[in-house]
Amino acid sequence: MPVSERIAFVLAPHLGAHTADVVARHVCAKYGLSDASDAPDAETHEQLREFLRRGLVAYVGAANAEALAAECMSPG
Repeated sequence: MPVSERIAFVLAPHLGAHTADVVARHVCAKYGLSDASDAPDAETHEQLREFLRRGLVAYVGAANAEALAAECMSPG
């Protein structure tokens, strides 16, 4: 599953489908990943996970943000 789809899928129950899709597209564009990208390199992967984690804290709390960011970046 492409990274953008995986992020949107994981976040949709927490942020709503539309917001999750917008977040996924924005984050992937920010890190230079196309909609079809399956896996970023290790450095980008970690940066993307941390970016998601920090952004999610306000919406789901610190503990849940860590878990969701990790789930977003786990392979399909």
